[in-house]
Amino acid sequence: MRHARTFAGLTLVSRVLGLARDAILARLFGVTALGTAFAIAFQFPNTFRRLFGEGALSAAFIPEYAQLLKRDPGLAARFSSLVVAVMTAALGAVVVIMELALFAALVGMELPENGRRAVVLLALMLPFMPTVCLTAILGGMLQTHGRFAAQAGAPIVLNLCMIAAALVGSRALGWSAESTALAVAASVSVAGVIQTLWCLHDLRSNVTWSRAFDGVRGPAARMFRRMLPVIVGLGALQVSTLIESWVIVAWPIYQGGTILGSPYPLDVGAGAALTNAQRLYQFPLGIFGIALATAAFPALARLADEPARFAATLRRSIRLAAFIGLPATAGLIWVSSDLVSVVYEGGAISAADAARIARCLVNYAALVGTYSVTHVLTRAFYAKGDTGLPTKVSLVTIVLSLGLSVALMWPMKESGLAMGSSLAAVVQLLALGWLAHRRLSPDRRLLDRGTAASIARSALATGMMLAGLWALGGVWDTAGGRMVAWVRLGWCCGLGGAMFLATALVFCRTELAWLRGGPPDGAPRDDPGEVD
Repeated sequence: MRHARTFAGLTLVSRVLGLARDAILARLFGVTALGTAFAIAFQFPNTFRRLFGEGALSAAFIPEYAQLLKRDPGLAARFSSLVVAVMTAALGAVVVIMELALFAALVGMELPENGRRAVVLLALMLPFMPTVCLTAILGGMLQTHGRFAAQAGAPIVLNLCMIAAALVGSRALGWSAESTALAVAASVSVAGVIQTLWCLHDLRSNVTWSRAFDGVRGPAARMFRRMLPVIVGLGALQVSTLIESWVIVAWPIYQGGTILGSPYPLDVGAGAALTNAQRLYQFPLGIFGIALATAAFPALARLADEPARFAATLRRSIRLAAFIGLPATAGLIWVSSDLVSVVYEGGAISAADAARIARCLVNYAALVGTYSVTHVLTRAFYAKGDTGLPTKVSLVTIVLSLGLSVALMWPMKESGLAMGSSLAAVVQLLALGWLAHRRLSPDRRLLDRGTAASIARSALATGMMLAGLWALGGVWDTAGGRMVAWVRLGWCCGLGGAMFLATALVFCRTELAWLRGGPPDGAPRDDPGEVD
């Protein structure tokens, strides 16, 4: 929990800056073809970050590195040197090939103006891909050494660079929205270099880099064997994300407003609306859900050969994820309209655009709670060296998500894509939860009575929070401008937070004690087991 608080604190700063960045960019680009072009271009390097940096490499690398560090720090240093060298060379080659392909597309293909704009923006942001992947793997090393600041703070650098480029271009230099978008895209690649240098600087006292790779062939082979199933699963996931972004959402950008002679359900602004909604649900998810899973992963990897302590740590992580994820999901739905109005409305974002983003946000909100627990469960399987099982679940979920998204897109437009993602995520959580219950504890009972009761108490506290909001939160008129939205948002957040905390003090004292960084009253500080 100490590491989770460190990661969450820096992530909070990053997310606040991210909201500022998104608010600025939304007001500049709007729910327009330019906003969608920028969103889908930025999606591409992020896809490779999730696949190679935060996904396959991290999942396979951290458990192996953690075990080597316990037994032989010198061998761990040589192992990490080899992984970083291979990753840098491979991803650098991929970037060169892709840049050449994008240049050929611009020269040799007849693309509409919006399509050419998206390709140019992607070409400017593509160098971010290898640097952000390198940052992720270096951050994994820092996590294993108990240092979380550099990786958690890396997005702060990205946000500051993008905000600076947007403000300088649009305000100081008076550029058009199109020219400012090019400057912001270039700033993304600059931020990637700064992030990598920061992590390398932070590692200087923990790792001695080496060109000699003696004795690391076996660990490297094990890591790559574990990585392959994750590449298959996450690769399919990221391919499905790219299909959704570059085919389904971007269809009006490249092909117009019809498909097979019939009207297409999405317009050119759909991608911008979805992206802006995603940023808002990712705020609470990143502050706690991802922070908790990130901090738990190295601990679970170290305890992989101690089944009882491993299961106890995992139970704690699940209980904390539910304790925060449930009220965060419910609260996000409750304040969605006011939140979108406060963050985005203004400039190129009209009230109608804000309502459109809010509808997407409501349908995305379930991802906060589901992903908070799913990330913990997935990392628990990875810590045990089992990358195959969560990969199989992921493959099924991907197919289900694409099918639901396409089916719901016709009646619900872009909100259908959000709803499809949420429904598939619930199915994934149920499947992983059942498998973890059977396989990740010595007695095949991970979801014991204490854990189930804790989740039920968190749900009860969430329900009482909603009841209080329904009874007292409606004192503000639902109409009004942005100033009313500010006041109503502050009132509902303050009231909801106070009511949940008051209820949790009665029903969820154990989880509150863990969040404070200590055991519940009467429990020994070094006891990893269940205490109620």
